[in-house]
Amino acid sequence: MADAAVSVTYFTPTQFALLLETCSEELRKCQNYRVAYFAGEALPVRVAEAFQELKIPAIMYNTWSPSELVVQTAIHEVTCSDYEGSKTNIPIGFPMANCRHYIVDAKLNPLPLGLVGEIAVGGGQVGQGYINRPQEDAKAFVKNPFASALDIKHGWTRLFRTGDKGRFLRNGELEFHGRIKGDKQIKLRGYRIDLGEVEQRLFIDATMESGQGLVDVNVTARPTSADLTTIGSSLTDDRQLIAFLVLKKQMDEKDVQKFVNTIHAKIQLQLNSYMLPNGYEVLSALPVTIGGKVDRQNLLNRELQLIFPSTVTESDPDTEATDLNDPSVGVLNEVIGIFRDVLRLGAERDIKPTQSFFELGGQSILVLRLQAKIKRSKKVNLALAVLFKNSTPEAIAALICKKLSPASATVDVPSKLVEYGGKVDWELETTLPVTPKYFVPKGMPKRNRSEQKSLLITGAETFIGLHMISTLLCASDDTVLYIIGCETQLTLQQIQAGLQKYQLDANWTSDRLSPRLRMVPGSLSQPRLGLSESDFQGLGQNIHAVYHLGSDVSLLKTYIDLKPININATLDLIELASLGTSLTEIHYLSTWSVPHLQSWSTTTFNPSVSPSGISTHENTAEHFTPAPTSEKGYFKARWAAEILLTRAAERGFVVAIYRPSAVTASTDTRVPEPAGDIIRWMVQQMIDSRCIPETEKKGPGFAIDFVPVNYLTNTLLVLANHPITKTHGPSAPDIYHIGNPSPLPVHKLPSLIKESLNPSIDGEEVGTVPVEEFLRRVGDVLGNERTVAEQLRLAALQDYFITGHTMFALDRSNTDRVLADANESVACPPIDAKFLSGMLARQ
Repeated sequence: MADAAVSVTYFTPTQFALLLETCSEELRKCQNYRVAYFAGEALPVRVAEAFQELKIPAIMYNTWSPSELVVQTAIHEVTCSDYEGSKTNIPIGFPMANCRHYIVDAKLNPLPLGLVGEIAVGGGQVGQGYINRPQEDAKAFVKNPFASALDIKHGWTRLFRTGDKGRFLRNGELEFHGRIKGDKQIKLRGYRIDLGEVEQRLFIDATMESGQGLVDVNVTARPTSADLTTIGSSLTDDRQLIAFLVLKKQMDEKDVQKFVNTIHAKIQLQLNSYMLPNGYEVLSALPVTIGGKVDRQNLLNRELQLIFPSTVTESDPDTEATDLNDPSVGVLNEVIGIFRDVLRLGAERDIKPTQSFFELGGQSILVLRLQAKIKRSKKVNLALAVLFKNSTPEAIAALICKKLSPASATVDVPSKLVEYGGKVDWELETTLPVTPKYFVPKGMPKRNRSEQKSLLITGAETFIGLHMISTLLCASDDTVLYIIGCETQLTLQQIQAGLQKYQLDANWTSDRLSPRLRMVPGSLSQPRLGLSESDFQGLGQNIHAVYHLGSDVSLLKTYIDLKPININATLDLIELASLGTSLTEIHYLSTWSVPHLQSWSTTTFNPSVSPSGISTHENTAEHFTPAPTSEKGYFKARWAAEILLTRAAERGFVVAIYRPSAVTASTDTRVPEPAGDIIRWMVQQMIDSRCIPETEKKGPGFAIDFVPVNYLTNTLLVLANHPITKTHGPSAPDIYHIGNPSPLPVHKLPSLIKESLNPSIDGEEVGTVPVEEFLRRVGDVLGNERTVAEQLRLAALQDYFITGHTMFALDRSNTDRVLADANESVACPPIDAKFLSGMLARQ
């Protein structure tokens, strides 16, 4: 802020309190600071006082509005008089332009000045309503009986009932008084959390086969400190979510820990991370008041005996005793002490070296404190991203030792790090549920491929999806395409714009396109594709084949992040395939990176399926399993989707899996493919740095393999329309590798670089270097002014090289056999200097 001469800031009080707590001297240097807006949660007096004590020129404003009202509707300039004496409630202010505030009772009658009631808001900033929540919509968004003639003229006739309590002060400003009694919504670190939703999720997911479950549950936001005199002494909001559980059956301490671990792992699949309890306490019964209601004051102020969710077990080899002669033991103990201090855990609380900061009760706000204390104590600055990824005392101690003694070869980051979210059970993730919707109905006939005229296209807005639409429309005059997007519902206009962008619209005017496309009112990101039950059934009955081209493509996201689109939607499509009058085929566009998982050092093989190890053949991916972690989730999600579809084929579904290599621009239009492909970027870095990385010798050699998008879509169409001929038996999917018939082995790239791709070399040697040297040279070429995208790509590249990731060309015997049998020849230029020059010039 000081370096950039920032003049205006916009913070939640929780965020800004961290600056006040750790960087007050730096804030005093911000002499260009003029305006400080606070929003998202109540502004505590303690934060306002600390801000004024900085003596900086900025004016402080307290603002207010629920999200349903689009940013802020009320604003108040904070002065010393707001917190002088015993005042504890800073006003939220006067209405902004075009905003109307009302204080009403339960029947929407306006209340007199000074009385506390519900805050209702009218005017131009009232949102349209909730999506797919008609009951809540009808309660919260009502007709505004107070609307003026001018408001009605502008169409501002909705009133939003906020559920917040407040009153008008004598000067007309609003004062906030929390949520309406009985409402379990709270604001915690800027997030609105419905404690009732968390409680309901816990109650449902706590049911076990053993009969164990919950009699009662209460989730409360409060500090975890055992020393209640410290509560409220910090500038930041130290509250954490604590779940009080009443069990159906008594359990011993060890079984209670297992129970907590299990339900925590289950609910985190359904709730956002900021809604997860930080700790659990088992009670014989919830405390109650004399009137029989839950005694919230007891829960808020009682001494806690928390159980923290953990992935560490007693048998875990990482929990074994540490060698006391190891020089890093002292650092490890210091880090554990910092954990204990930041998390305010008593001396009796055992902290294992392999326990995650988050498992022990940490959250994002506290990670900032952890970072600051490490910096002060050890004079080492660890990036936040590094702390989130390596969140155990063991891992952090190793990173500190590495920083303090970079030349030391004896100190290294542990190879096994406990990830936030725990391990992924691949057997569970790839088991197709044993329910009727995932089975082929008995006696369901198959439709000849020549008669498949009604097709569902997923991921239709993508580069490949739009080219596939064009290819399918041009191939047949009577094909009808049902269109669904990845993230949001698509419109015909969006598809038209996409076709135009890639110059595919020459033959597709609006009047010709409209009768051929059916826009599905949903997306892959939503449960059951975002469709009502009747719409879902209707779609399944109308389509003859699915071209599943859509996926969430991110090398930075975890498997859990990618699961909704890449896994859950695949399950929905399998169900959809069973609903027609004939069996609907599934054509799944996977990636050549699935077989590349075999090169990872963390992958395990099933020798009973494939004793020879790495396979490049067009077989299923059942013979290997990736590491049981959520990180580097994209390739793992693609692998898991393939296995699910393989299981579907075993039940009689007709499935074909296509694994294309990297995709580049069409040879017909030459319109550039979207930017950001890491493989193209990596090839460019090899050329610019004048070297290639020496990858692991394990398995086939590294290859540069690209196919033009029109080659991919035309080849896929030929394979998908060829009469069904099972090559792997009646209970296995057809597998096709759509790679370049002439890929370029990477060891041949140096000669191309020297001869034509980088003629400025002037005789300099171009060759193979160790991966570490290659990454260093790439960093040198990018320089210190590299963009965020370049930094992320370089980090991802480094991450994958560490795993042993190798991109090798795939065998395409089955693909070539079917193409020859179909008497189809699809042209594909070889990977040579001309191809690479043209591709890279379009970036």
